Amino acid sequence: MPNEDTAPIPVVTSTARPGTRAVAFLFASGILLVGSTFLNLVTLPLPGDGDQAQAAVNAWGLDLGIGHDIPQYVGVVTMIAGVALLLVAAASLRAEFRWTRNASLVAGGIGVASGLYLAASGFSTATFLSQLAGATGQALTPVIGPGLYLALLGAACALVAVSSPPREETLPVVPPAEETVAYRVEEEPAEEES
Repeated sequence: MPNEDTAPIPVVTSTARPGTRAVAFLFASGILLVGSTFLNLVTLPLPGDGDQAQAAVNAWGLDLGIGHDIPQYVGVVTMIAGVALLLVAAASLRAEFRWTRNASLVAGGIGVASGLYLAASGFSTATFLSQLAGATGQALTPVIGPGLYLALLGAACALVAVSSPPREETLPVVPPAEETVAYRVEEEPAEEES
């Protein structure tokens, strides 16, 4: 009967890794999320001046169409998440980069959350501005901009990366190096003859 001392040592082990499709969608999600922070999320056409005057909401501020921008920093989270997805996707192309399926689930979840966060922040800010203008008697209708579409598309790509099937990878098991054990034996002192 084998015990832990006599059991055979496995030569290979199997582990679940994210597939090529998951890595490609994480990379696409990172590019889309970073790109969405540089474009207008929502625009609000201002009445009276034709099509030229409009208020714009982006990830870094509010342009109210009066020549003054109000800074906001809702794009920071999405920018960091997008860059992190790009780094993880690029690092996963290296053979020595060992990450598991759970790590890809976490990375994809962060991509989904940050894309939805940016889209919700932009749209809620534009809705607030249109309701504020409606209270003064002006009707402003928010128009969804390309940044919001990119943020939602980035979140969808991250969701596809999460739902992609894993691939099984067989890794060789390196047995631990055998350590040399040395024992020191104390010699008993010889009795002196008197």
